[in-house]
Amino acid sequence: MTTDERPDQPLEEAMDWLLRLQAEPDDAALRRGLAAWIAADSDHGRAWAQAERTWVLIGAVPPVHSARWEPAGVPADRKARSPRRRSRWPAGLGLAGAALAASLMLMVNADTLTRLRADQTTGAGELRSVTLADGSTVHLGPRSAIDTEDGPNRRGVRLLAGEAFFEVTPNSARPFIVEAGGVAVTVVGTAFDVRLDPATTTVSVKSGVVAVRHDGGPPMEERLGAGQRLTVDRAGGRAVRGELAPGDVAIWREGYLFVDNATVAEVVDELRRYQPGWILLESAQLAERRVTGLYDLRQPERALQAIVQPHGGRLRTLTPFLHVLSMP
Repeated sequence: MTTDERPDQPLEEAMDWLLRLQAEPDDAALRRGLAAWIAADSDHGRAWAQAERTWVLIGAVPPVHSARWEPAGVPADRKARSPRRRSRWPAGLGLAGAALAASLMLMVNADTLTRLRADQTTGAGELRSVTLADGSTVHLGPRSAIDTEDGPNRRGVRLLAGEAFFEVTPNSARPFIVEAGGVAVTVVGTAFDVRLDPATTTVSVKSGVVAVRHDGGPPMEERLGAGQRLTVDRAGGRAVRGELAPGDVAIWREGYLFVDNATVAEVVDELRRYQPGWILLESAQLAERRVTGLYDLRQPERALQAIVQPHGGRLRTLTPFLHVLSMP
């Protein structure tokens, strides 16, 4: 692994190679590119083997056309093999595995596009602090991405993915604006958190005052002070206010996740940002159960176990990068 690579970056790149070769198994240039990538670093070869093993487990079948796109020079023990055994998936999980495989294609492609647009990104479980040109600080959560702007009349950040906590240097002449999925947060000097989910944007204020605006659907503008939270449904424009202790804003920076009456599915979505690889929630019944608790984000596997056990669920770790949550 090169010094500027994240720990999980080789695996992400390996999955990207695998999915591209699935789509174009006869592309000789692509095969040569893969061979060069594997040869460039020993971690790349290990990541490629892990990606193949995970792919086989997901679909209980070897990668499609694998014999046609295996690059020359890959050691025999790293090549895909067709497993001559019964599937490890329980009855009914094969379709879920196929669905996960399809979602991986969408996820990797979307992640690649986001990273091309971003100035700063983080991987699974990675936290990073970035000091901007105006002296403001952005604390990036895991699997997050931002694009920064610093002009004569305004300064700010576009949150492209994930979550970030902002500590803004006061400057009344140049307001600081954070844009997240069409929701704009305007401040002069304050500390606040912005989270971008697939359907919603959530703003939580630790200190100071922010103005939140959303022009999608009915125009909406709200002011928030310390200890206040606003969740905006970007499609319909509906905004829901809430309150929390200012000290609990962005508690993820201290390595903790607090949830109150959240569904198992919602908590799993959050933990996916901290666990390298993939987490498959196989049971719809389990996904809808509710949990309340404080979980240690530095040990996401233990957190997964803790959220499903009270409901009779179980966690199976098929590889270090593939975890399955199910009911007996």
